[in-house]
Amino acid sequence: MSQISFHQFLSQFPKADLHYHLLGGVRLDTMLAFAKKYDYPLSELEAKSYYRAYKAETGSTKGGIAALTFLYELMQEAEDYERVLLEVAEDAHACGVRYIETFWNPSDTHLSYQNVNKALVRGIETALQQFNITIRLITSINREKSPELAVEMVEQMLQHPHPYVLGIGIDYKEHNASVEQFWQAYRLAQDNGYKLTAHCSEFGLHWRNVVAGIELIEVDRIDHGYSIIDNPELTALYALQGVPFTVVPSNTYFLSQWPEHHEWQVKHPIRTMAKAGLNIIPCTDDWHMHATDSTNCYRVMVEDFGFDIESLKHFMLNSLSASWLPQQMKEQWIAQWSTDFDLLRSKISQDPEIAPEHLIEYRRHPIAKQQIYVNKD
Repeated sequence: MSQISFHQFLSQFPKADLHYHLLGGVRLDTMLAFAKKYDYPLSELEAKSYYRAYKAETGSTKGGIAALTFLYELMQEAEDYERVLLEVAEDAHACGVRYIETFWNPSDTHLSYQNVNKALVRGIETALQQFNITIRLITSINREKSPELAVEMVEQMLQHPHPYVLGIGIDYKEHNASVEQFWQAYRLAQDNGYKLTAHCSEFGLHWRNVVAGIELIEVDRIDHGYSIIDNPELTALYALQGVPFTVVPSNTYFLSQWPEHHEWQVKHPIRTMAKAGLNIIPCTDDWHMHATDSTNCYRVMVEDFGFDIESLKHFMLNSLSASWLPQQMKEQWIAQWSTDFDLLRSKISQDPEIAPEHLIEYRRHPIAKQQIYVNKD
């Protein structure tokens, strides 16, 4: 039996990414190509300023929300979205990713929802044929815009339904726009059978935002949610109930909080969330913007945060259980991916060395989330 390195294993074992912003996966060359296509004045250095990988060269990074906002303005035809989705699929396939649920923000484009969605659907079907990767869509609320605009977004979804559109989310800066302000859009989506998720407590914001997402909006999962660890009682409750949290090792906020690498490794809330038994799913968020990919995402979980290899299997199973796939497909993939994982693991030439004081053995089997009642006293 031929052996493989640990890095090869990380690149090859099957993965699902449930927290992936489509435009965060735009390649630098593609951004420049769009600028050329539309005769938009954008130098290579200016384009690089949106990518963390070039921070040393540009002196700063606009990254994150600024990058996404700019790209929605730059992408002027529906076919641009199809191109990006296919490039996302190609990059993800190279990292062993077999399933993605990706966000895009209809309110940020001047194009019609129907036309962009049709282009994305074309890309999804081509991606399955070319790369054997399944991609599904989450329309996302821009919380920096009005709640009324969010309702309009859901109404567009209802007017132009497609089985590849599974639910809604909410992103962008949360500081003055807690999720409950958008309850009408969420209720409308929920009443029409869509799944719900929300970015909550992403930038060190209060754990109450997580509670609002779970208790008031009744989301099916939480994106980020790190501050929940500041409330041990709720952390234990949500661990017991199996609430899924999509967590991002490359999250910019914590990199800026603890620029010293060792301090970041030890203090990152993902470690605490895992030790508390929360149902966590490692995800990439903004692939090219954050200078990461799925292989690196799981490398960080082991080499920086100290999770052993068996933990990776549990994260993989968490991702499938928390996905919005049909139940029968989940069960089939759980069985197949587990077999594939074990076979690849048996080929690793040498396990990574993890310092005993950093080692985390994550052995959580996710359960279905039940209705949660919190003692408010």
